[in-house]
Amino acid sequence: MPSNGLHVTPAVIFVDDGPWECFFQLAAVIRKARVRTVRITVGSKKSRAECIQFDRNVSLPFPPSAEELAGILSSEFVIDVQPSDSLAALTYAALKLVPPAQLVSDWNDRTSLLDKLSVTKTLRDRSLCTPDNFLVKAFSPAEAVARLSLPMVVKRRVGSAGTGVKVFESLELLEEFVMNLQNPDDWFYERFIHGRSIVCASYAGDDGIEVITTYEILKRFDPFGPSVVVEIQDDAKLRESGKLLVSALRIRGFLCFDIIRDSNDVDWIHDINVRVFGTFALCQLAGFDFIGAYIGDLVGGTEVRTPDLELPATRAYLFPNGHRDVFTSGRFGVAPVRTLKWIWSFERLLGLQYLLCLVLRAFISSLQRNRQRLSFRFSSSSRRR
Repeated sequence: MPSNGLHVTPAVIFVDDGPWECFFQLAAVIRKARVRTVRITVGSKKSRAECIQFDRNVSLPFPPSAEELAGILSSEFVIDVQPSDSLAALTYAALKLVPPAQLVSDWNDRTSLLDKLSVTKTLRDRSLCTPDNFLVKAFSPAEAVARLSLPMVVKRRVGSAGTGVKVFESLELLEEFVMNLQNPDDWFYERFIHGRSIVCASYAGDDGIEVITTYEILKRFDPFGPSVVVEIQDDAKLRESGKLLVSALRIRGFLCFDIIRDSNDVDWIHDINVRVFGTFALCQLAGFDFIGAYIGDLVGGTEVRTPDLELPATRAYLFPNGHRDVFTSGRFGVAPVRTLKWIWSFERLLGLQYLLCLVLRAFISSLQRNRQRLSFRFSSSSRRR
C-alpha cells in the first residue's frame, strides 16, 4: 500500500446485509484473477465463515451513513460495486463522496432501477409488459381487489430474493396486512400473473451486451425465494427482448430480469436486478462466459467465449443448495457419483478455497445447532426440577 493509504490493486466492493451466495462465488472467481475483494456486511454476525473469500472484511452492526461508508472506501481503488438491493442506494450515495480518481466508472444509472414501482413505468414507456400496480396508500385493500382481483401480490418497493413479497388469497388477510404496515409508502399492490417463471440474464460492457442467456426456474426454496433447480434454455424471443431492454436502459454490468410467461405466451416482466445473479456459476458451466466478460471488462485481456446457442435445454442445480436435488435425481447407485461430479465441476470453477468456506460454514452451523439443543435440554430439565 502506498504512503497515502490507498490500495493500488483494483477492488470490487461487496456490500450486503446477510449471506449472498452469488457474492461469495463471484469473489472466489475474481480473486483467482488477482482482483482485490472487499466485503462490507451489515447486521447479523452469523455468517462469518465467508471471510476467507475476501481480502478485506468490514463488519458493521447497523447501516452506516453515506459519509461513514465513503470513509471505509477511501482507501480502495474501486472498479465495481455489488451491493444487495436494500443497501444499494446507500452504496451509490457513498460512492459519490469518494474522489473520482479512485473510481473507474459511474454507477448513477443503476439507482434508477432500485425502486420496483418506478421501474415498471420505465418498462411500459418502452412497450414492455408489466403487471398492473399502484401504491398501497393510493387505494384501500377493497378498492385494490376490485381493480386487480385475487390472488394479489403486495411488494416492497426495494427488495430482493423474495423478501418483501406477499401473495394474498383473501380480502380479510390483505386488510390485516395493510393495516399493520408502518410505512405504506414503501409498498405497492401488483396484479398476480399465472404462468412459468423465466429469467433473462446478461452482461453488458462499454460496447453493449457481451453475454446473454435465459432459463426457467423449476424449483425455489419458497414460492418467491431464490431458485434451486433451473433449466437453461435458448429462448430466442426472450433474448431479443433482453437485448432491447439492456440497450434502452444503457446499463453496464450484470443485469437480469424476472418474467412470468402466461398461457397466451405473453412475457410479463415483474422484477429487474442490477447485480450479479444467483445462477451465474450455473450459466458459466453451461457455456455462457459471464466470468470472461466480467473480468475482461474490469481488467482487460480476457477473450469472451461464444456460447453454442444450439445447446438443448439443460437442467441445472444451484450450488451448493441443490445438493439434495442432485442426489435424488438419479438411481441410488448412481446418485453419489453424480453428486461428486457436480461438486467437482464447481470446485474447478470456484476453487478449493470456496469449498473450504462451505465446509467451515457447515461446521460452525453444526456447532451452533448442538449448542442450541443442549441449551434447550438444560432449560427443560431445570423446569422439571
